[in-house]
Amino acid sequence: MAKKKTILYVDGENFLFKVADILKANKNVRYKYEITQFSFAMLCETALNEYSVDDRKYYAAKVHFHDDTPELAKKSNQIIESQRRLKRNLTNDGTSFISSGNVRLQDIIPATRNSLVKYIFKEKGTDVQLAVDILSDVCGGNVSTVLILSSDSDMQPVVREVKRRGGRIVYVGFEDKPNVGLSNSCHQTILLRKKEIIDAWKGPQPPLNISNYPQVDKKRS
Repeated sequence: MAKKKTILYVDGENFLFKVADILKANKNVRYKYEITQFSFAMLCETALNEYSVDDRKYYAAKVHFHDDTPELAKKSNQIIESQRRLKRNLTNDGTSFISSGNVRLQDIIPATRNSLVKYIFKEKGTDVQLAVDILSDVCGGNVSTVLILSSDSDMQPVVREVKRRGGRIVYVGFEDKPNVGLSNSCHQTILLRKKEIIDAWKGPQPPLNISNYPQVDKKRS
């Protein structure tokens, strides 16, 4: 019989927001899209070394290009290039990058005298694929231990089903803002410290090159 695996499942967008807060506070980056690399291999060797992690899966939504305005075209290009670079670096690090769901423009906040226009993007569908894959792996008998790096309370039904199926599920969160519900319902909680996050982040890369991406048709602007 094949050995059952221990797998780390990462809710990418949820993870990036929290990492961005840490790196911004530490003055490593100014914007979330500047985070284009992270070593989950190192994280498993340090913060998660209690477990022998067989696979690492990172879930992220597909980003779409928007050319309604020159500013929006530039912003969406930055996000697209950032995700492409992150995917390449995670793959080289031995982490599977799984595209699911979509990132779409949700709202535009007009500029004021004291601030520039803000574009609000929203991710949809990634958490669904993450939940489906966890349950499929556990129910298929391939996985015995789930390490879930997500602070999304929508994962509660997944936690209950994994436990009902006899699997072990570990909540991996952040020390400053853990999800109390997930912490209480999982078999174990591991909280990541800021130093562990910063150490696993490999530092800034050269500025994003968006010249090869679609540009807004200036005749339309």
